[in-house]
Amino acid sequence: MKKLLYRFHNFKYRYKLMILILIVGIIPTLIVTCYMQMGMMNTLKEREMENMQESLKQAVDAIDDQAQIYENLIDYLSYSGDLRKVLKMERASDFNTYLKYTQVADPLLNMPQVYHKEIKGITLYADNIQVAHGSTLAPLSEIQGESWYPRNNRSLIRWYVQTGSQNKVIVARKFYDGSSEINAVLKITLDYNKLFEPFEKIMESDFAGIVWDENGNVVYSCNKIPAKYETGKVDTISEVQKSFSSVTKEMEGNQWKFCYFCPTDTIMESARYLMLKNLPLLTACILLIGILSYFFSRRLVCKLEQLTENMNQIHSGIREVTVQSDSKDEIGVLIRTFRRMMDEINKLISEVYEAKIVLQRTEMRALQAQINPHFLYNSLSIINWKAIEADEQEISKVTLALSTYYRTSLNRGETMTTVVSEMENIRAYLKIQLIMHDNSFRVEEVYDNTMGSCEIPKLILQPLVENAIDHGLDVSEKIEKVLRIKVVHDELFLYFMVEDNGNGMTEEKASQIVTYRSKGYGVRNVNERIVLLYGEENKIRVESKEGEGTRVCIRIPKKKENGHEKQETKN
Repeated sequence: MKKLLYRFHNFKYRYKLMILILIVGIIPTLIVTCYMQMGMMNTLKEREMENMQESLKQAVDAIDDQAQIYENLIDYLSYSGDLRKVLKMERASDFNTYLKYTQVADPLLNMPQVYHKEIKGITLYADNIQVAHGSTLAPLSEIQGESWYPRNNRSLIRWYVQTGSQNKVIVARKFYDGSSEINAVLKITLDYNKLFEPFEKIMESDFAGIVWDENGNVVYSCNKIPAKYETGKVDTISEVQKSFSSVTKEMEGNQWKFCYFCPTDTIMESARYLMLKNLPLLTACILLIGILSYFFSRRLVCKLEQLTENMNQIHSGIREVTVQSDSKDEIGVLIRTFRRMMDEINKLISEVYEAKIVLQRTEMRALQAQINPHFLYNSLSIINWKAIEADEQEISKVTLALSTYYRTSLNRGETMTTVVSEMENIRAYLKIQLIMHDNSFRVEEVYDNTMGSCEIPKLILQPLVENAIDHGLDVSEKIEKVLRIKVVHDELFLYFMVEDNGNGMTEEKASQIVTYRSKGYGVRNVNERIVLLYGEENKIRVESKEGEGTRVCIRIPKKKENGHEKQETKN
């Protein structure tokens, strides 16, 4: 079972889908077919039993109608006044007795045989008849030992079937006489085969029938069941019902029980034949399900297979999406998503390729930059030496400040620096600015040396100082112009503040400083680097009032130069 599941797991999706469609289609078809076949078999069996019941009813009713005729006839004769006179007459002479027998008794007892061929004879037995007269009259002593002889005084009709060399049916009853002076019995002998002929006519091939009297004795049987269905001798209704499909009916007059039966397999053979007739249709349905499952699985998986093939092509290096779909199902969404993903990948690949080109150019520029600073430092060193030689202290001072400024700005190509290096950079820059502005403003500095080794992004103060000079102090008409630089700290953060006492600005304009796109390395660039490194909560804050000045503040989490983060805030 595990091997089958493993093999099924490794099948192509089309084959999996095809197998599932076959299972989902064939199993319900087989269930419905079996259910319908069972229903048809039960229906056929019920219909066959109904037909058997109807046939038996018609046969029994026909026999019962004939039996009613015989009972009415024997009742009529038992109440006959002429026969009573014959039985009560005094014996004058044998001739007169003979005349009475031939003129009265014989016509009454022989005439019914003319109209009813199944009547073999009618005999009147009486105790005052000494000598039998043909087949019509006989002494009562001849039948008193017979099993069918009615021994009680009740005027009941008794039916008896006598079997042997000649089977015959006897109907007998006592002769009616209100005075009890006559002791006589009427007997009608019937043709055995004629009486049961309606029952025998319904005995088709594979059928059988049995008739029991009121005592449970078999009085008639007919068997046309093939030998292969025989189950042994059956003499009782329970044995028949146990081994065969049967129906029974009791005749009202004489309480005979008729049983009509056949082997159950003969009924089932019709159902099996019907099932065999339906087998081609079932086979056609299964074949149709197989064909439809093939086409449906192929249709449903077609786009998925194209997508898989396209992915294999991309894996081999051909980055072109050839599969398309405008359907809104999951596969269509997957194909469109794959197309968008490949577009993004191609775009990223192009960007990476372009970035590599830019990187190569940058590396070249960096290489050149490694050469240019040495040339610049050497040039500044010569200028400084010449200035000292010429006793030009002002030029020497500017040259040294410019050299310090470029050294700390370049910082060997690193993007991060220390607080002490940043302070050297801004001091050198301010020396140059003071000389350029003829010392028109005063610089105040507050700086704690204990945080000099903390790591910060380089060049975060110079753009702020330049902005304060250009847009604050230079446009101010105040006599005393002051630029304050304050660098302090607490347990968690470093705080950098650049403040001027220039003209100031409105709050709206102050809020635009950090977003203003300048041509140079401005405040906006510093803010973007701060936000990128330390989060939006540490962005530059600008405070300003018109006529009073402007303050720009930066907050940076403490971090030692060796990379060990002392402590950072969590927002």
